[in-house]
Amino acid sequence: MPDFDVAIDYELLRVLAADTEKLKDQLADSRLMGHESFYSRAELGGAFGAANHFLFQWLGPWENARKLLESLSGTYKGASQKWFELDASFATQANIQAAAWYHSAWDMKKKAYDSWKWMTEQEILVHAWDENGNPYLKKQKLADPNDPNAPKPPGLEPGGYEYLHDGDGTNKVHNSTQTTFDSHGNLKSTDTTIDDMGGGLSYHEHTDHWDENNYTTTVTHTDGSKTVIEVHGDKDGNGSKIVTNTDKDGKTVDTSSYTGSGLKSDDPQWTNNDPEATDTDGDGKDDKNDPGGSQHSNTSVGSTV
Repeated sequence: MPDFDVAIDYELLRVLAADTEKLKDQLADSRLMGHESFYSRAELGGAFGAANHFLFQWLGPWENARKLLESLSGTYKGASQKWFELDASFATQANIQAAAWYHSAWDMKKKAYDSWKWMTEQEILVHAWDENGNPYLKKQKLADPNDPNAPKPPGLEPGGYEYLHDGDGTNKVHNSTQTTFDSHGNLKSTDTTIDDMGGGLSYHEHTDHWDENNYTTTVTHTDGSKTVIEVHGDKDGNGSKIVTNTDKDGKTVDTSSYTGSGLKSDDPQWTNNDPEATDTDGDGKDDKNDPGGSQHSNTSVGSTV
């Protein structure tokens, strides 16, 4: 089979869902849906019999069409949310990596500048000779404070990374990640929001890092539900994870626990403690219904299906 990319326009799917919902509401005319006495003779005069006969014959099919449109609208909406969420999760990781890169670059510049600045303030005694060739000791700074090639000041510490895409005015997306670091340069928190700039699709992910292998991530999904992932690891890279899913009202839907290894690597391995679990990789999703991503995503980062 030839290779090809699949592009999913979840913005269009969401528009279709809204338009389908609107059409459903237009069908739900009060005279057609639940009107017990149909039209009265006073309303239509001599034509009331024919009109009521027409309504009687088409009341069922009209209601059925309305229900089908309602189901179709839900399908469009659900599909748009799932595809958006998948792309948003990839975009979140890309944003966090970009933010970490910017901070690392800043940190290297700061260390170079601080080191040079410190050396310009330190003096040592060196041997020198006067014009007559007589030796003597003089003070010499470790670095020249007037060196034109000295490291430049690093500027303000970057607080994250932001990506804005407007395209042709229809495919809008705003990716924003805020980060905090401690005084030693260790990442303490990330807060990422991916949204389509008012179109109704939004994904939010917040992570607090307690130390290298201990963190808590809270994901707020497009439909308002949440997934909380709590990871505890030891110095050897082994640990545990609890994944809790709640609905949009905050009611717990399910909770899963995992045992993991390789937490210090780029590919930690997790085993669900429930032998009949449908989520074996610990991402909070049913593996059987976990869809792939799109190569051309509005969030700028996607995957190939």
